[in-house]
Amino acid sequence: MMQEYQRTSESVTFEKVWATIQELALQSKETDLKFQETRQSMNQTDKQIKETDKQIKETDKQIKELGKQIGGLANKFGSFNEGLVMPSLHKILLKKFNCREAFENYTYKNNGDILEIDMLGISEDASYIIEIKSHFRDEAIEQIKSEAARFRKFSKYSRDKKIFCFLAATHYKDEEQKKVLNEGIYFITISDDVARLKVPKNFKPKEW
Repeated sequence: MMQEYQRTSESVTFEKVWATIQELALQSKETDLKFQETRQSMNQTDKQIKETDKQIKETDKQIKELGKQIGGLANKFGSFNEGLVMPSLHKILLKKFNCREAFENYTYKNNGDILEIDMLGISEDASYIIEIKSHFRDEAIEQIKSEAARFRKFSKYSRDKKIFCFLAATHYKDEEQKKVLNEGIYFITISDDVARLKVPKNFKPKEW
């Protein structure tokens, strides 16, 4: 009798343990399934994050490029205003500097290097480079210096001739105008679509 009771207890204990094992195995499978679903969801989220980041970078690149274009346009005259101002610049070059030729939007290409000048005047013994700006910025000074150096190096119009530089602007500050003149660069003011050259008595133009 005693032996039969022990067998029954052992049987019950084994069944409970086996049931517990099966339950744990089922829970493990469910946990593994949830983990896989979570990882898949994380992978999708990571993919979405990478795609979003890529789109943000592309958008940022487009915004920067658009900003450059807008900045360039803002610092240049539109074709209409430029067309109105150009006759005044022609008069300054032809009458005050005895230029026999004046070229608008002069472009020179040499071995892939392209030089673009808003207006170029040519006299018997000198060349005159004019850079036109709507809003004057300090970098315009270095820009025209660079243009003069490259013009000296490449253009046939610079051979055995002096080179003088002009900056023309509609919007500028008095101290900016003085800065240009101190560099030996002529300053041309533009108002009401008319260009005017004012040369101070102590001004000494620099030859490039």
